[in-house]
Amino acid sequence: MDGASRPSRFDPEPPGAQAPGRLTVIAQDPSVKIDGAVLRATVSMAPERLEAGPRGPRFWVVDYDSTGRHLIAPAPDAWADAIASTPDDRLGTDPAVRAQNVYVIAARTLDAFEHALGRRLGWGFSGHQLYLVPAAFAEANAFYDPDSSAILFGYFEPADMPGGPTVYCSLSHDVVAHETTHAILDGLRRRFEEPSLPDQAAFHEAFADIVALTSVFSMPETVLALVPGDPVGGMVDEDQVTVGALARTALLGLAEQFGAAIRVHGGDALRRSVTLAADPGLLSQPAYQEPHARGEILVAAVANALLEIWTKRLVDVHAKGTPLHRTRVADEGAKTAGNLLTMCIRAIDYLPPVDLSFDDFATALLAADEEVVPDDRHDYRGTLEKAFRRYGIREARPQHVATFGRRDAPTYRSIHEEELRIRRDEVFRLLWQNATLLGIPTDYYLSVETVTPCARVAPDGFVVRDVVTTYIQMVDGTAAELRALAARLGGELVIPDGVSDSTQIELLGGGTVIFDEFGRLRYHQPKPLLDWGRQSRRLEYLVRNGLRDSHGGVGFSQGTPLGQRFAVMHAQEPDTMGETW
Repeated sequence: MDGASRPSRFDPEPPGAQAPGRLTVIAQDPSVKIDGAVLRATVSMAPERLEAGPRGPRFWVVDYDSTGRHLIAPAPDAWADAIASTPDDRLGTDPAVRAQNVYVIAARTLDAFEHALGRRLGWGFSGHQLYLVPAAFAEANAFYDPDSSAILFGYFEPADMPGGPTVYCSLSHDVVAHETTHAILDGLRRRFEEPSLPDQAAFHEAFADIVALTSVFSMPETVLALVPGDPVGGMVDEDQVTVGALARTALLGLAEQFGAAIRVHGGDALRRSVTLAADPGLLSQPAYQEPHARGEILVAAVANALLEIWTKRLVDVHAKGTPLHRTRVADEGAKTAGNLLTMCIRAIDYLPPVDLSFDDFATALLAADEEVVPDDRHDYRGTLEKAFRRYGIREARPQHVATFGRRDAPTYRSIHEEELRIRRDEVFRLLWQNATLLGIPTDYYLSVETVTPCARVAPDGFVVRDVVTTYIQMVDGTAAELRALAARLGGELVIPDGVSDSTQIELLGGGTVIFDEFGRLRYHQPKPLLDWGRQSRRLEYLVRNGLRDSHGGVGFSQGTPLGQRFAVMHAQEPDTMGETW
């Protein structure tokens, strides 16, 4: 080969070959301004091939407006920083700004999950790229649609200013991070969208809000800009960084522009869950059975724990009665939120695959963090546990499996450690051999659904390696048959009023089992198939809310496609208390 034609490591990269190291995003949304200017942040980007769209290995921006029926061609310079170079008054009118904003925030959200879980993640649909549609339709809504392999962002006119500047959901950091979390969680736990008790539907919304809130803190200049105090002198008084004072900042509100625009009389952020007064009885109140409202209870617990840990860290680093430097305040807030975000994401692996409750999440969060960070010197786990209890979330400790010093220790005969890390059949063999110990009834359908090796880096630099597996059990039959089955086994399945004996019903059970790096059973979080009390509560909730499939069956599906359920969940309902997106 001629030397002149040989590629050199010093040659400029071809167009589209590499994303820039840093790009700009709109830090909250265009309504959040500092000194009259829209708050922006420059964030790091993973080194990946980025082509016009932008489009990369995991995301593809397609700017198609289904209302106006037109497709906007992508800017040819996919790696140009459109947000940094666009004046404030043109941010809402430049398609390149919307495209860059959704791509970068979605990519950073996925990166946070992969970093916390120690592995690459897949989507809940077939395919590798999630479509991001920044101006999909003229509606005050945004939602993840797995049927289209896409997140669709709407646009609309403000309610109090007809003909005024159009509000684009794709320009809100909170909305983009929230919807991307729905897509990621759908890939991690596909059955969380199946018919279940109210906490499971609410969890999707709550967890997406938690990720949106805490991910804002990952941009230091955003935290610094929104922290109270004197930006000139760089100091902040003690009374400006109390739990109450910080709760009122834009950092703890979601979708400020969206919330104000959909209300005829204007207003604050769409949701400010942190201000929800603690009450252990909230979960049983009728007003908190709707997914958004119920989800706010979990968000409130985590957000208040964030504020408590943040302010305690500030007390630990300065003398009482003296001002604090705003940079230190922002740094401590970023550390707190970053650690909480990682803790919440790691909890996903420890959750049962079906019939999720908020108690399960509390259990999983505390157990997962204890494995990686046994020395909780800033009392994250203690603060979270107290916050959960104040809101009626009482965790039940996980079932750790003892492997030594017991007669009924697990048996590993004929089990191959390497196969456990990759083969569902090998995990099934281990569960089958230890079914009595694990409380798994073998007379019913049993299937291992996922086997996922992962590696988590502890604060001391050591790597904790696990294999996370989930299994499912189910039994189908008529209401009469399942009632008789329960009675034969010494239990009682309560069939709700209005359900005939011939109605087809599906009961679900399952669990999450975690092995250590040597293939030993370490953790089991079950949802027993034959827990007749839980099954009765599930049936009552589904029937009361009309959640049946197209044939009238109960427990099989909710009767609507998954994408449509996400859309309805986020649809605008003016008569409610602003719980629209």
